[in-house]
Amino acid sequence: MKPAFYITTAIDYVNGKPHLGHAYERITSDVIARWKRLAGHEVRFLTGTDEHGIKVQKAAAEEGLDPQTYTDRLVPAFEEAWQALDISYDRFIRTTDADHKATVTALLEAVREAGWLEEKDYEGWYCEGCEAFKTDKDLVGEACPDHPNRALTWLQETNLFFKLSAFQEPLLAHYEAHPEFVQPESRRNEVLFLIKEGLADLSISRSVDSVSWGIPISFRPDSVIYVWFDALINYLTGAGYGTDAALFERFWPADLHVLGKDVTRFHCIIWPAMLMAAGVALPRTIFAHGWVLTGDARKLSKSDKTTTEGERDLSPLAIATTYGPDAIRWFLTHEITFGRDGEFTWQRFEDVYNAHLANGLGNLLSRSVGMGHKYFGGVPAPVGPPDPLLSALCAEATAKTTDAYEALRLHDATSAAWTIITTCNEQVQAREPWKMAKDEGRRDELADFLYGLMEALRVACVLLSPVMPRKTRQCLEALKAEDSLELGLEAATAWGGLRAADLERPSPLFPRIDQL
Repeated sequence: MKPAFYITTAIDYVNGKPHLGHAYERITSDVIARWKRLAGHEVRFLTGTDEHGIKVQKAAAEEGLDPQTYTDRLVPAFEEAWQALDISYDRFIRTTDADHKATVTALLEAVREAGWLEEKDYEGWYCEGCEAFKTDKDLVGEACPDHPNRALTWLQETNLFFKLSAFQEPLLAHYEAHPEFVQPESRRNEVLFLIKEGLADLSISRSVDSVSWGIPISFRPDSVIYVWFDALINYLTGAGYGTDAALFERFWPADLHVLGKDVTRFHCIIWPAMLMAAGVALPRTIFAHGWVLTGDARKLSKSDKTTTEGERDLSPLAIATTYGPDAIRWFLTHEITFGRDGEFTWQRFEDVYNAHLANGLGNLLSRSVGMGHKYFGGVPAPVGPPDPLLSALCAEATAKTTDAYEALRLHDATSAAWTIITTCNEQVQAREPWKMAKDEGRRDELADFLYGLMEALRVACVLLSPVMPRKTRQCLEALKAEDSLELGLEAATAWGGLRAADLERPSPLFPRIDQL
């Protein structure tokens, strides 16, 4: 049995509906989770929502609601979007959940008992958009670079501070000993630069006079826990820290945190320092992906309302409803290099849909099963040895796809698997099976070739199933090979798994855009 695998996304702040940037993180994390399950790991996949803090408190007040009612109304939009995109999470966590409050309290107590908290006065700029304090070096002019249109707030409070400054050398030592800790390397270098510049102690409490919507601090009356300190701990909550010892033993430390490049300071500096302070093992790898940009190179943002491209709705739910979830899953995984920024435009999306999905995968299923049905009634029993070109192609594609998935090169994994689709379509044109069918003396050759096409398609569907779970299953069902996904990776990709069977002509797997 392979080791358990725990993967998390960042949790979404509930100050608006989910957009394509949120979907990108869930989709890529889901691809990894599904791959690990296919490869034989027991997987725990965590996602959810971040619901405390001043932004939620103010937004709720503007609508005349208490914060809990306000968040209860917003959370279903995230759950509905991820369901529409076939995100296979095992736990959807909310920071208002009772077990999360218990875990936050338990970790805070552990940090306190170890002597890493102290009271002191604080004054400085606070960005409500980031829910974070800002020093002069963080600002561009007099504004937060991430929220230049939001006025900063000057705060003066006596707060509880976490002694983050004491963890500069321990963090540097960990980075040195574990080069895989933060990926990709460009993000690792950025974080190392910030650590080497020096770390300031972190205020982790807020007076209820300024923010009342948060988890109360039991030993500090009239205070709540700073929203980021609260939010980061969700990864421990999802693994049962302080509430489920058996679950924690099985899944912690987390194998992979997936998050956006704009929150690396919190996840790659503050979070590991918090764990060190509490005596808890650090996650194995943190992967910071890039942004999904619209056609005019804008980052998608709830607060800035950049949720359309042109006049068309970019919401994950709208795209999944119109084109099916696998189309956008394919586009975001294949077209964007994981770890870098990528661009979404309707023109490119629809071009990829037609070229790859309708004319590529869909066409291969239609023509291979169609010819098999026409000439043999379905999958023919092979007569000779495995097709040397197609069987070798599948073996090579499986090896390359596996290596790429394991290295988190998701775009390379899709490309490696897709070589099967491309080559099979090319071989149909090169070998012209319709001419073989006219010559009775080539019937065995035709049977072997059509079997090879459909068997190669079966292997490709297994390799692509983490990216397009719905359509690959539909494709395998058309081949009467849906049990392939239950066999485990090695058996599922071994040549010869397809059995002779009667088949019906399939309906179009991916109708062309003009037919939707």
